[in-house]
Order: sequence, then structure tokens, then C-alpha cells
Amino acid sequence: MVLRNLEQHEGVKVGGHNINNLRYADDTVLVADSGEKPQNILTTVTIESENKGLQLNAKKTECMVISKKSNMPVSNILYKGERIKQICTFKYLGFTITPDARCDTRTQKRTTLSEDTFTKIKPIFTNRNIRLSTKINTMKAYIWSILLYGCECWKLTKDFDFE
Repeated sequence: MVLRNLEQHEGVKVGGHNINNLRYADDTVLVADSGEKPQNILTTVTIESENKGLQLNAKKTECMVISKKSNMPVSNILYKGERIKQICTFKYLGFTITPDARCDTRTQKRTTLSEDTFTKIKPIFTNRNIRLSTKINTMKAYIWSILLYGCECWKLTKDFDFE
């Protein structure tokens, strides 16, 4: 109910849709692409929340700027007269979002987890008494599923190194 009035605010265009907030359970991420938009969105959320008798938790409220510039812009977003803490990385639903919007840490984590799993079940692959088809099915079920979890949303570039 509180966030319905956010539809009027411009956020970020994704697939032709205006996205200015992401919600999951009691967590909300406000999204804007530049300028005064983040402050306007936060002000609207604050007013609407207070009208419904709700309050934002100032200690849990943080701001992150995502930019391709080498000099990271400083955020000047205020909540009740106090500047919101600016953070360098943000974790949302298990994904770590970095200031340059890359997912290298996510893909490296998946690679490391699959390597660790392979090491744990290596005796299966070196055992001559286990059929090849069983080894292949084990590889697909345990290693590939861990490695490729969430891969449909990875952003890979030419300079990414899987090693």
C-alpha cells in the first residue's frame, strides 16, 4: 500500500518497464538512475509510511551509488535531516551488488563452491567400480547444479577469467 504511490517516480528502465523499487518480505530497495530522484523517492516513501503509522529504520537505511566512473560519486540523500550512510557493496537475496554493477564475485563464488564439492566427492570419480554413467549423473547433479545456479543472470565479459 505504501509503495503504490511510487509509480509516479522515474526509476531505471528495464525491458521497457520503469523500476524504482524492489521488494522482498520486509526489505525494500529503492532504485533511481541519477540526480535528485533517489531523494524524491525516499521522501515519498517516508511520507506514505508515516501516513500509515509506519517508520523507516534509520539504522538499517543505506545508500549505494552504482557508476562506471572511476571516481565514485558521493550521495547526499537525507532522511529526517541526517545523511544516509553510503556503502560500497550491497547484498540482496544472496547476490552481492558492487559499485560497478559487475557480478564477478558471484561467478567466482559459484566456481569455488563447485570446486570444493568436486574435491569432497572425488573418490566417486576415481573409483573404478562405479560405472561411467553413474559418475556423469553425479557430476550433473552435484557439480553442474552448484556451478550453474543463477547463471542465466550472470553478466560475462571478454575480460572475465574463470580460473
